[in-house]
Amino acid sequence: MNTELLGIYLNDHLAGATAGTELARRISRTHPELRVLADDLDADRKELLDFMREVGVESRPHKAAMGWLSEKAGRLKLNGRVLSRSPLSDVLELEGLRIVIEAKSAMWRTLRKLQSFDDERLERLAGRAAGQAELVDQYRVRQVPQAFNAPHTSGVDVERTFTVASTPEGVVEYLRDFSRTEQWDPGTVSCRRLDDGPVEVGSRWHNVSTFLGRKTELVYELTRDDPTGLQFVGRNDTATATDDITITAGSSPGTTRIAYHAHLEFNGIAKLGAPVAKLALEKLGTDTEKNLIRVLGSVR
Repeated sequence: MNTELLGIYLNDHLAGATAGTELARRISRTHPELRVLADDLDADRKELLDFMREVGVESRPHKAAMGWLSEKAGRLKLNGRVLSRSPLSDVLELEGLRIVIEAKSAMWRTLRKLQSFDDERLERLAGRAAGQAELVDQYRVRQVPQAFNAPHTSGVDVERTFTVASTPEGVVEYLRDFSRTEQWDPGTVSCRRLDDGPVEVGSRWHNVSTFLGRKTELVYELTRDDPTGLQFVGRNDTATATDDITITAGSSPGTTRIAYHAHLEFNGIAKLGAPVAKLALEKLGTDTEKNLIRVLGSVR
């Protein structure tokens, strides 16, 4: 067997596996339910490295790095949005991931033909790749309607996903009262309830914040409240701010995985400030994540 050609072949697939793992991790940041898929793809990449070691093929770091860079470069494509993530991104990224998985499946079948590797192990990996492809296809099809029917927006977005040491019920109960933004939102100066009674969909708050060095006042309303998450929408004459908070059980008992998505939509001439607002919102997102981990508990 020509080990030089085999080395080229396996290193090319290692670059693809690296890109696929990074892409799956990126997707799982906005869709936490696909985090297991990202872990599986990383496990497959390590299996490939094992096969390479078995036949004395050295990994070529520059090719793996090219795979990593190709995934990062893929983020620069324009999907109908310049400053925010497009709904079309989900469909395109899942299609790209499907191609990566199919290439990996073909590689496992090729290695079986060489009869130089553990056939039972390769059969298991090929079966797992088929399951991964089916999962990605099912999820992609579910994303299509909302991607192509999404309304046109021109705002800016920031997303953060992290885990805290509190139960999902405790997290929902704490975050439901938007007046507590004074404790975790670094931009909030004050936030007071405008109505009485139990906090429920329709409850409203008057929020005073500082953003880009200016004081901003918005009236926020709780528009979604269920065990899987909360949504608050704040409005004034120049902007609409939407905070989407998705809440799922963490991998360990008593922990919660929070996917935080903030969207800021500008009105009229204020749209000209969107590029600067994007940079400020990214920093605000990072500080918000740190503060929520502080008040809800750090996972050790």
